[in-house]
Amino acid sequence: MEFFKKYRNTILKYAFLLFLMFFTVYLVFKNLDINSIDKIKNIIDKKYIAIGVCAILLYIILEGIILKQIVDAQYKVKARFLGMKLATMGFYYNLITPFASGSQPMLIYVLNKYKVPLSEATGIITNKTLLYQTVVTIYCTVFFVLNIGILQTQLPGVISLVILGLSINAFTIIMGLLAILNPGKVKAVANFLIEHLSKLKIFKFLKNKQGQVDKFIEEYSTSVKFFMTNKKLLIKTTLLTVIQLTAYFSVSYWIYKSFDLGQGKLLYIITLQTLLYMAVSPIPTPGNIGANELAFFNIFSTVFPKQFLGYAVLLYGGLVYYLILILSGVLTIISHFQIKEKHHGLKNRAKSEI
Repeated sequence: MEFFKKYRNTILKYAFLLFLMFFTVYLVFKNLDINSIDKIKNIIDKKYIAIGVCAILLYIILEGIILKQIVDAQYKVKARFLGMKLATMGFYYNLITPFASGSQPMLIYVLNKYKVPLSEATGIITNKTLLYQTVVTIYCTVFFVLNIGILQTQLPGVISLVILGLSINAFTIIMGLLAILNPGKVKAVANFLIEHLSKLKIFKFLKNKQGQVDKFIEEYSTSVKFFMTNKKLLIKTTLLTVIQLTAYFSVSYWIYKSFDLGQGKLLYIITLQTLLYMAVSPIPTPGNIGANELAFFNIFSTVFPKQFLGYAVLLYGGLVYYLILILSGVLTIISHFQIKEKHHGLKNRAKSEI
């Protein structure tokens, strides 16, 4: 018991890392049909799958570059590969939590561990989230509108789901912008909640916290406004996000090419994958697992012959879910170790100075 008390934090940290490792392996073997891999190997042209893997790697690397640029513009952090650490941890917690709800709190926590003030860290992650959501919504809308005629003929049942996904994304963006552009109203709502909640015993700790909350909202708003008014940074990160999304949405095309099904229309297949993305975005399963595969069956049934469709679904899930899950899972575990060691080193240095 004494041993546990003394090393409780260390034990809990390592237990958490072990949980991440086993949970990642469990997800892969539970959902991926390993027996079908041998059959697929004999059918496909592997060079196109290699291109698909490169597209996913480019998608991950660009996420790291974009995050690093936003962090550097707002708060200088001396840390090697910080952008990649944030990117892979963000992807991992996106894929294992419903509605991708775990990534933002984790990234804010990590930035805070690197001595970024909480308001600045929240602003940085909000900027990245708003940038991605805005670009992906516009990107998908453009492809949707340009191909609306074909889609109404071939996939009428999917259109309503896509419109729902686009609407939810647009609503989220508008609400986020309103909170940034009108911090006064946000302060008023926050102070109202604090005033009434602090009367309850469980929330007594909130008493006299209005000043701290107001300061946090002000710093957060300033941080986000800085990004929105920094035109050079905004243009650069927007262009990189467009390239990033194009790499991600091209995966289905490379799978199509691997089955030697002819030339195919690159833009049309990218359009179908953007529809798939938006159709499943409101579904709360972690990483949209299950929903992705079902949507692929419906949306790509007009592109892949029936005898290849099941294999195409497996390859698609393997690239856009399992490949990212495994890579980001391994790098997340390494990042947690590094953060723990860094924090431990800082504590020891502080003790020696005393």
